[in-house]
Amino acid sequence: MKKYAFVTALLLLAGCDITTETRLPPTAKDIEMCQQRIAVKTNYIVTAMSDNSVDNKSKDNRGWVYVNYQKDNNRGYLKFRCNVNYVEVWAAGAAMWTGL
Repeated sequence: MKKYAFVTALLLLAGCDITTETRLPPTAKDIEMCQQRIAVKTNYIVTAMSDNSVDNKSKDNRGWVYVNYQKDNNRGYLKFRCNVNYVEVWAAGAAMWTGL
């Protein structure tokens, strides 16, 4: 127990900032992998998908990759998000994310 108290005290004295943001916005490779995962689950073509740069830049959304899918004939778009374990689509009528 003394060991843990010592380590905690040492971290506090050393100025360890545990609130520092460690996650970065998704890379192009992360976005491409998310698009591939969406294509496998939905059979949508990847060329109709684009990076949702607004959501991907937000610090509140770190850990997720956001991708938009443009519907045929410009009828709007579907909003998807991926992380390590999930692929989800935004269900606008229910105002919630739904797993695929």
